[in-house]
Amino acid sequence: MPTAESSQSAHRTSSHRSPSDPASTGPSSDSYPRLSTRRFRFRPFSPKDIAPFTAIAGEHRIADTTIGVPHPYTAEFARTWISSHSEAWEARRALHWAALRIGEDRIVGYAGLHNIDLQRRQAELRFWVGCGVKRHENATEWSEAVVEFALRGLDLNRVYALQLERHPLAARVLSTIGMQREGLVRKRVHKGGLVEDIVCWAILRSDWQQLRSESQR
Repeated sequence: MPTAESSQSAHRTSSHRSPSDPASTGPSSDSYPRLSTRRFRFRPFSPKDIAPFTAIAGEHRIADTTIGVPHPYTAEFARTWISSHSEAWEARRALHWAALRIGEDRIVGYAGLHNIDLQRRQAELRFWVGCGVKRHENATEWSEAVVEFALRGLDLNRVYALQLERHPLAARVLSTIGMQREGLVRKRVHKGGLVEDIVCWAILRSDWQQLRSESQR
């Protein structure tokens, strides 16, 4: 579960603004949100992460199964991407976190919210887990934290995720956290010279509240 501090901070700065509000798109003095779970913490990226992140994201498995991660993944790409994060959050368009075990400094994966739309109250969940980490168990823990932050901290109503149809592990993670499969989009994504099908998953605030209520009985 995300810390109360991180969720409440984002709720104060984000949930009462519309995209037309200048304060939601201009420079902001708000700190970049941070999350933590029982075993992991999620912090913003910094320039010192360029080399280690390039090495992790450069693993062929990551690019092969993750929408939006190119291969090869270069340091220049990482530098440009990381430098865009502050502006993306100030405009309330996206949040990107480095995933680390609590008490350690090594990045073990990525979690984030893309395409944040405060007006329509929705965002896209993205995540991937590096080698040497329990992929299903940890991806589930990360995704639950990000979804809770989106629904409580950002006051969103819907969080969705796009899964490569041939990647069943992602499907298991999304199903485990309570997302429902909404449909198949044929030949939607270009990956490695192929045009691939994707599956759309989503969870609504009402779904999430019901799951929480059932888990606390």
